Amino acid sequence: MAWTVKLQDREITITTAAIDVLKARFVRDEELLSRMSESWWRDIFVHMVAFGIDPTEIIQAVHNVEAGKPNSDVTVTKFRDESLKALWHKHYFTARYLPANIFPARGKNGLNTIVDEILDPVKYPVITPQAIDELAQAVSTLPVKNRSVDGKLTGEWVIFGKHDGKNYYLGLARTIASTGL
Repeated sequence: MAWTVKLQDREITITTAAIDVLKARFVRDEELLSRMSESWWRDIFVHMVAFGIDPTEIIQAVHNVEAGKPNSDVTVTKFRDESLKALWHKHYFTARYLPANIFPARGKNGLNTIVDEILDPVKYPVITPQAIDELAQAVSTLPVKNRSVDGKLTGEWVIFGKHDGKNYYLGLARTIASTGL
């Protein structure tokens, strides 16, 4: 059997054989595997092929859910929207979402303001390795850290349902900080 996923720029065909390879490679626990839907695996395949996301990052988020520990500052959360309230989501973050978390944190005047503040000639009459390090931290690491602390990271969600004390993995979704879900 095969499925075709239509994206904006292309179509991806997913076969049951390809799904079986993913399952065998990434999950050895048969009981856990029995709680992961085919749709879940198709989503993983699409994320891997279309977006370059390593399935290990997604599976690690599942292992963290199963162990009851977060893999980021965003914990397991029940959807608030009435139509989704029976479902839960766990945030996971990949490098693909660095720009989406860095750019909004820059503010109205963006990079120019940060550069002007940090590389102020009064503060650093000569640009030193320390100045470059401070600038690099301010434009990359700090925005992501601050958004994480504020619970505003943009990334991906593992979507699952709970039944009889077990999690059943249904699919993946992209999250945007302002969704309100």
